Amino acid sequence: MSTSHQTPSTHVLIVGAGFAGGLAAVRLAGRSRGRVRVTVVNPRPTFVNRLRLHHVAIGRQVPAPSVRTLLGSRVSFLKGWVADLDPDAGHATVSGPDGTRRIGFDRVVLATGSTTEPVPVPGGEHTHGVADLAAAERLRSAFARAAPGSALAVVGGGFTGLETVGELAEARPDVHVRLVTSGEAAGWFSPRAARHVRAGLDRLGVEVVDRARVRAVEHDRLLLDDGAEVPSDLTVWCGGLAAPPLARESGLAVDDAGAAVTDGALRSVSHPQVMAVGDAGHATAPHGGRYSMSCQFAFPSGAHAADVLRDEVLRVTDGAPAPLDLGFQGRCVSVGGRTAVLQLTTRDDVATDKAWTGPGVNAFKRFQVRGVVSAVGFARRVPGAIRWPGADTSRTADVGVAG
Repeated sequence: MSTSHQTPSTHVLIVGAGFAGGLAAVRLAGRSRGRVRVTVVNPRPTFVNRLRLHHVAIGRQVPAPSVRTLLGSRVSFLKGWVADLDPDAGHATVSGPDGTRRIGFDRVVLATGSTTEPVPVPGGEHTHGVADLAAAERLRSAFARAAPGSALAVVGGGFTGLETVGELAEARPDVHVRLVTSGEAAGWFSPRAARHVRAGLDRLGVEVVDRARVRAVEHDRLLLDDGAEVPSDLTVWCGGLAAPPLARESGLAVDDAGAAVTDGALRSVSHPQVMAVGDAGHATAPHGGRYSMSCQFAFPSGAHAADVLRDEVLRVTDGAPAPLDLGFQGRCVSVGGRTAVLQLTTRDDVATDKAWTGPGVNAFKRFQVRGVVSAVGFARRVPGAIRWPGADTSRTADVGVAG
């Protein structure tokens, strides 16, 4: 009997259709031999490429393919959001344009991503962000209204802050742009890569205010801990990331950022019937810390969750599922359209002394930010083809697609 005509024995609900959720859905649906019914709930009908939200902020047109098309016919798609999740009872309340419905499930995968954590100082209402599409669109409107000669400040010198300040400064050379960071600008990189990043900021006219902590935000300035002030008619806050409240509200064990705490196999430590992938989950890496929040973790975590669920349904293995085995390779960061650096890392995501720069890296970065969306479609057409490098350096690394 053809497996395509079997009645699915397990219903898996996936909350979120980003990098991790989308890949988990197509991989599970394509490899479960017709034994799993996969339903994806996502608030938007179009895919959001988080690597390009700073492009949205400057008014650039960013492709937004249909989620339904990306997921394909083997996955059911519901436009809406999960208003209530009861992992013990096995049902979720989904609200959408057609009203509210209750959906039962056997297993659930949280792939809700993350957003910028609340601004931890007074005056947060005066700031903008780029961690989600709605925030990037609000920033786009405010940025377009900025008068020539006005002051703009980006707070936060991490990867998001660096890429955001570069795009803003390149798009509006008539605006005075500053980067305000509590550490050293580009301090995470190797010395050579850091010099390249700082040179890129200088070419764009970005004034760097480093080793500065913001104690308050006002409508036209930042107040620093040392008493200094930084003019800012438009402030963009690129601080830490936090998970949406769904995991916490559902009674799952969460960390300080609201991400579901999981075991090595990405199962919730409090509710094993729940898996959490991408930024929605807090999994311990082999080095003891949390896996870095990035697409390098999102894609493999979504694929691994799909494999765990497939093996469970098909009874491929006995005993506990294998933990995620993931090793990092590098970070590619751009500062505007002309400066990019590919910083190689250890498997634990620590910068090494090797970094690449030049036109080839600029082209690679453009390919990366445009190509990540196609990974979901590729995984739908060729289920199981996506691999990733392991954490054990003695093993032969698979060729990954995540950046």
